Amino acid sequence: MSKLNAGFLIILLLLAAMLFFPFVVHADIYKYVDKNGTTHFVDDLGKVPPEYRNQVTIQEEKPAGPPSGGETPKAVETKGETPEEARTRRMLEELEEKKRQDEEKSREEFEKSLVTKVTIRGNSVLVPVTLGYGGREVQASLVLDTGAEMTVIHQAIADQLNLLLTKRTGVRVGGGGVINARVAKLDYVRVGPYEAKELQVWVVFPQGSPTKEDGALGMNFLRGLEYSVDFENQVIRWKAQ
Repeated sequence: MSKLNAGFLIILLLLAAMLFFPFVVHADIYKYVDKNGTTHFVDDLGKVPPEYRNQVTIQEEKPAGPPSGGETPKAVETKGETPEEARTRRMLEELEEKKRQDEEKSREEFEKSLVTKVTIRGNSVLVPVTLGYGGREVQASLVLDTGAEMTVIHQAIADQLNLLLTKRTGVRVGGGGVINARVAKLDYVRVGPYEAKELQVWVVFPQGSPTKEDGALGMNFLRGLEYSVDFENQVIRWKAQ
């Protein structure tokens, strides 16, 4: 075989090898940090300013991975969002969900407060009441009395609250009798879901044998409220205002 034919054969073999085993070309990326602390990436060393060439690092170019959060570029493009917009949207959705949960919890608590457990003795309905005055708070049991103009509390409850008593007045009781009372004003009276602030009350010293109640819940609190007494289940069901 002549030298010319041998050279031609070698060229053919090299061309065949290139077809079956293609070369993978990698581009190098040059990284440097300027005097302002900004990091730069360039694909040509000649693009690096001379004063920064002594601190250049070289890294092989790699395909960019998917954005953080597991979304592929295609998914972000489909949504028409940038990664930053996607994060903002998710944050707003989380805030909206928390607001919805808080509103649902508040609604459930309010609906629960519309039912007040009471004690019924004969025709008397004893209602649990919270009385507040001067930073103090007392739990009392008052008879539901739609015939009473004012709410009445016994002297013992007034003493627990250290309640300031003002003028004297006469209070008419069942049977036509009149007993002495003192006038006072509570900071608040709370029953079920309702609260009355700056409520005036009469303070009396109960006559006769001790009773289970601490006074009477009168119309100056009940006026305008709608409710029904469930005697069988011993509860008051309040109607939302």
